[in-house]
Amino acid sequence: MKKLLFSLSAIFTFGAMAQQRLVLVESFSQASCGPCAAQNPALESLLAANTTKAIAIKYQVNWPGFDPMNLHNPAEIAARVSYYSISGVPDRVLDGTNTDATQSAIDNRYAVPAPVNMTVSHTINPNFTANVSVTITAPDVWNPSNTVMQLAMVEKNITFASAPGSNGETVFKNVMRKMLPNQDGSAVVASNFSTAGGSQTFTFNNVALPNYIYNLNQISFIAWVQNNTNKEVHQAGVSEPIVLSNYGIVQSLSVPTSYSCDANLAGASVVLENQGNTTITTATVNFQIDNGAVQTAPFTGSIAPNGTASFSLPSIPVSSGTHTITSYLTNINGSGVNTPLGTKTAQFARITDPGTTGQLIQNFSNTSFPYLNYYLASVTNDNWIRVAPNAGCLRYSFYAFTAGKIGEVFLAPVNLSTNSSKTMTFDVAYRQYQNENDKLEVLVSSDCGATWTSVYNKQGATLATLAASTANYTTPSASDWRNESISLASFGSADKLIIKFKATSAYGNNVFVDNIMIGGTLAIVEFEEIPAQIYPNPASQIATVAFESTGAYVVTLTDASGRVVQTISDTTTGSAQVEFNVSQLTAGVYMVNIMSNGKMTAKSLVIE
Repeated sequence: MKKLLFSLSAIFTFGAMAQQRLVLVESFSQASCGPCAAQNPALESLLAANTTKAIAIKYQVNWPGFDPMNLHNPAEIAARVSYYSISGVPDRVLDGTNTDATQSAIDNRYAVPAPVNMTVSHTINPNFTANVSVTITAPDVWNPSNTVMQLAMVEKNITFASAPGSNGETVFKNVMRKMLPNQDGSAVVASNFSTAGGSQTFTFNNVALPNYIYNLNQISFIAWVQNNTNKEVHQAGVSEPIVLSNYGIVQSLSVPTSYSCDANLAGASVVLENQGNTTITTATVNFQIDNGAVQTAPFTGSIAPNGTASFSLPSIPVSSGTHTITSYLTNINGSGVNTPLGTKTAQFARITDPGTTGQLIQNFSNTSFPYLNYYLASVTNDNWIRVAPNAGCLRYSFYAFTAGKIGEVFLAPVNLSTNSSKTMTFDVAYRQYQNENDKLEVLVSSDCGATWTSVYNKQGATLATLAASTANYTTPSASDWRNESISLASFGSADKLIIKFKATSAYGNNVFVDNIMIGGTLAIVEFEEIPAQIYPNPASQIATVAFESTGAYVVTLTDASGRVVQTISDTTTGSAQVEFNVSQLTAGVYMVNIMSNGKMTAKSLVIE
């Protein structure tokens, strides 16, 4: 027989003194906003000194940088931003008026009688859903017009081990997580208040608690009555958090090696944390690779309230590529509740496919990045991304990422032993903001990532391809690019060479990488997916390439070693014609590579 569980409830009624107001302080902030980090402590101190006068709710907006709390519920946050026409952060709104939150502002508003009283209560069900009730009562006749009751699920305290954004903040208070039923609220009906003592009750049953909530023990519900015409908030109320029974989470999830060539994920482990008020003796640990079948493993032991325990996951076979492992708890203490609790994820790569044989050419024209067997070492929006300039290229945003941030992109492995050319070339474009030493490295590994050797390292003025600029560098022009050539002769026998680009930010300006070419024998391999002509051939001055473009294209001219000597790109569709000035090139056999819309043509060109 399943053990019977009882719901806990917390009921907080405001209005024992008829029509005494509780001031609503709405704030707009962001985890990568420097001024927010500077001003939020003072706001929190102010609110802590006014717990009987004011309640707070905070919206984590989507600018100026990364904020995971915004990504959880961007639409409803954006709706409140739009509602108040918020254009910068930090910003504050008191009872619907955009004004600074000060002691005098709270006192002045608190002294204004409210037309209604409000009761807010909630319970948490055994299956970790919520029942919420809000009642508005008007002691006197009240005639609301265009008025709604807004209800928000709020996480009262969110604490990170390290700052999730770039402003250094690790503690976030009173964060709005969900609006009920949505950002539009629920209509307040005037006829309910046509006589003294009129009331209206709003009930929300079996409300799902989003899986992005960090700690269910921190969930509160804040309600307020607001006139949508003039934005005035008439009254506010709160139901404070409830400490839960039989509640635990996966505190952390780790994989021993984020990148390897093993066929299995072995050695993954989780840390289980008891966030409830009863000792956890049994639980089901669930784990899943990507969207595959959920697997389970039983936990038995003893985790006291606020305690933790480590748990090792069994070895899991995986296919070649980048994967995400997910883990969560269910059925704590035999409760039979299968609601996922404390979900955590981790990304890793297991590259079991052999190295690419022959020449590798990557111009990033395919928009579906990262590609098969590529790997991004960071998934927190501070890594390399594919962008549109130059018909597709990679960008690392030193301009946005604070000093010390690192981004790594791993290319698909290459079988260099089959290539007569042991050279790697790529195009780079970079400018400093002023005099920062943003760094770009290329590292290689012949033992599947166990050890790495740096083969390219440039930073600051040495890396720059054009003059510094304080404007955000987003679109390199054709003249901004410089071709770089790296000898891989020391790794010539590697049949599975891993190459990665590593960017280390000094908070300067952006860097771009494109047209990566590794190995290849150019004089003997020709193929034609795009009909093309080269004339004259042989050429000594100007070589013209004519072809039919099916979209954005890149045409490269490479020498016998695989080094790119010239690149031309455009977005024109239809008949295209490009010209290479070859008058200064050494005589010999070169290769013209045309790439457009996923198709490629390679033709030889003799230069006299």
